Amino acid sequence: MRSSKLLALAVVCTAVSGLGCDRVTELKNRVLGSGAADTGADAAVEALRAAHESGQCGQALQQAAALLADRPDSVDALYYQGRCLLERAAAPEDKSGPLDPDEEAAIAAFQRAFSLNPRHAPSSMGLGDLYRRRVSGATANDPESPYALALAAYERAVAIDPGLPEAQSQLGSFLADMGDLEGAERAYRGAAEAAATVPEIAPDYYVAYGRFLAGPADRLDEAVDQFELARMFRQDDPAIQTELAVAQSRIGLRHFERQEFLLAQTALEEAVGMFPDPSTAEAQPAVETLERLRSMRRR
Repeated sequence: MRSSKLLALAVVCTAVSGLGCDRVTELKNRVLGSGAADTGADAAVEALRAAHESGQCGQALQQAAALLADRPDSVDALYYQGRCLLERAAAPEDKSGPLDPDEEAAIAAFQRAFSLNPRHAPSSMGLGDLYRRRVSGATANDPESPYALALAAYERAVAIDPGLPEAQSQLGSFLADMGDLEGAERAYRGAAEAAATVPEIAPDYYVAYGRFLAGPADRLDEAVDQFELARMFRQDDPAIQTELAVAQSRIGLRHFERQEFLLAQTALEEAVGMFPDPSTAEAQPAVETLERLRSMRRR
């Protein structure tokens, strides 16, 4: 059944890869957080984005300040300013303690961007990420708790743009951490479905969904399906190949624990063949257990 399902999805993936560049660029920009309030992606905004994405937050903050001096209502500049301030802020030792000055400044930047453009989902995601740093547990009864504020911000981002994969994925990650596995799965699945039309980013969201299924959800067969989908887009990616091999290996080891030796051998042989390098530590449980199985059969 899995092979027929993957074959059908492969047909979809092939069709998707023929989408026009305009559609790819449009959704890719939404994922990267392009601000709809700015008219066009000008050179200053692109330089700011590039500095942030390359980890040069000091330079990005200077560029954001210069851009805001010229255009105080630049949503993009405010958003990247907030992002850089949040990344620069010290990790809170006491999550219930006072906010770091950079955290306070990041909140102000995100809120200002969101007030200028209430449809700017990335700014709401930024607020969610900030409050998430302060969450020590799910406290749904307190609407002003970091948990409630983070959840509201992530849900608002998804409501603004359900087709933005990053918003869905961030919500899924947060819900999984909070123990809401049903809600997390809906969000991760939504992220994968939203990203499926953009071949450049689709594998990242298939992998994220697969990791959730292989981890908290403990549904390894379905995780393998997601990793297979990711591999269809990036066939030579060793990281995806390793994710797939590890999941397949865990399926084989589980069969072995249940003394389902034929199923275990089939799964483990497949897993060992998937590892880019079977000599790595990640591959050894499969390699060693497979050797034990073969030894048992030789007796």
